[in-house]
Amino acid sequence: MSIHRRERSAALIQAYIHMLKCPVCHRTMTMISRDHIQCSSRHSFDLARQGYINFMTRFFKGNYDKRLFTAKRNILTQSAIYTPLIVLIRNWIEDYTTDSSQPLHILDAGAGEGTLLEQITQNTPAVGWGIDIAKEGIAMASSTYDQQIWFVGDLAYSPFAEGQLDVILNILSPSNYEEFGRIMKPDGLIIKVIPREQYLMELRELLLPERQDHIDSREYVLDRFRNHHHLIESIPLTYTLPVTEVMVNSIIHMTPLSWHGTETAIASVQKSLSQITIDLEILVGKRR
Repeated sequence: MSIHRRERSAALIQAYIHMLKCPVCHRTMTMISRDHIQCSSRHSFDLARQGYINFMTRFFKGNYDKRLFTAKRNILTQSAIYTPLIVLIRNWIEDYTTDSSQPLHILDAGAGEGTLLEQITQNTPAVGWGIDIAKEGIAMASSTYDQQIWFVGDLAYSPFAEGQLDVILNILSPSNYEEFGRIMKPDGLIIKVIPREQYLMELRELLLPERQDHIDSREYVLDRFRNHHHLIESIPLTYTLPVTEVMVNSIIHMTPLSWHGTETAIASVQKSLSQITIDLEILVGKRR
């Protein structure tokens, strides 16, 4: 199975190798074999057996672990917790005009374990690219979803040449707007999703009853976005869903909130959480 995934990934990457550049020296990349690419300066990168390429240029040790990514995968595949968001994003992408003779290239910047990108691009002719600094997430993504291209990489040193991507998704994840502007096509679209005050409020109240968990102010986020992109539309999206017994453990562990909760607080969530609020804002922009 792993050989099949690596070969399939190599075939996908080979078709679009011209879109990449070396994150070390910024020169063009070439495919040397089914499991190996390198740039014209001979910096080389291997395809892992799961099918992803690690483009990290520095050591990174994060707190995002397999438990978090597994919880997120479970909640996304076993519930409709983000279905309204996925539908909204897919509608925007469908309305985005491009040369119909060429596939739409969509990057999920901060792809995690890959399910959102898979659900957004499934049954479409789009080419999905997923990048995340967390190796655990990308390894899980590439092990499961073989219709997309997966990279471990730093958004500050992404492996894309200038002006290659039609759409950049940045969903509940840190941004690098200067880099987004560099790798987007001149008429490219950016869709950024940010949490609002009521996002997961039931979970926060049970896990952190004495702490006001920080969410960046809306104006601060909007100012940063507008400094780099033309804001076309800002769309609020709020809804509440019932929480089933199957969902509860995944909801607890799908975000870093659980890192700060005591065993007593986690037990309280398992016993008491009956609904969850999704409160988001979708910022849609164009490159300046």
